[in-house]
Order: sequence, then C-alpha cells, then structure tokens
Amino acid sequence: MLKRTFLVAALIAGLVPAAMAQLSSTDKTFVMKGAKANNYEIQAAQRAQKNSSNDAYKTYADMIISDHNKAGDELKSAVAQADPSLQLPTEVSAKGQQHLNALQPPKNNFDVTYRDQMIATHVAAIKLFQNYVGQPGINAQIKEVAQGLLPVLHKHLAEAKKLPKQ
Repeated sequence: MLKRTFLVAALIAGLVPAAMAQLSSTDKTFVMKGAKANNYEIQAAQRAQKNSSNDAYKTYADMIISDHNKAGDELKSAVAQADPSLQLPTEVSAKGQQHLNALQPPKNNFDVTYRDQMIATHVAAIKLFQNYVGQPGINAQIKEVAQGLLPVLHKHLAEAKKLPKQ
C-alpha cells in the first residue's frame, strides 16, 4: 500500500514522467508504420546512390539518407522515452520491399522508377503523419516528432517532383 501511494504521489509530483506510460495502439501503429517507411526511404536512397547515373538523383539520395537517419533517431528517442520495451522494426513493409525489388539492377529506367517511388511514398508518409497528429489522446512526444518531420517530408516531396524526368 505504501509503495502504491508513493508511486501515485510521484506521478502527481511529476517525478515519474507520464511518458513512461504504455503507448496506445494508435501510437504503436504509427511508429511501426513510420519506422518501416523510414527504413525503406534510406534503403531506396542507398540504391539510388549506387545505381543512378544522374548527379541530381545522387544529391537527392544524399539528402534523403541524412534526413531520414535523423528522423529515425528522433523517433527512436521519443519511443524509448515513452515505452523503452518497444523495439522499432529494422525491416521495411511488404510494399516497401516490392518497391525495393523494383529498384534492382539492371534497371534501364532506374531514375524514373526511383523518382516515381519517392513521390508516391512521400505523399503516403505525409498522409500517415497528418492523420496521426490529428488524433486525440496520442503520445505528446511522438506527436511533437511527427509534427516536426512534416515539413521535411513536404520538402522531400517537392524536391522529388523537381528531379529530371528521364
């Protein structure tokens, strides 16, 4: 009884952060989908660095790798604070794997395929993030990360649309 009273008092006093509470199913679904999408973006960009013959595509891929590594770190940190037992996936979704398979060399139209994928996946990511941040009762730290990443996703989409069509 004393232990429970102390825990309640500590929560009220703010000594035990509320973020340590388990994540909701909405939070978990978002972070799992977001992490898998992030993993795909990095892997696809790595393939673009290796397989594209266009410097604009390689520069875009560099930006994607840098920004998505940072995004992954931010998401991982927020999840660790909210629920240290939750491990983010290191793999991509089934659809992400299909996209990666479509980027396998030899691919005569690699750049076009990559550009089209970057447009489609960033549109989908923006929708995922916007839907999540609009949900009531979601984890505040994860929401903050998601809101902070939306401008980055919009930038990636805009830059993908600027890539030369080949």
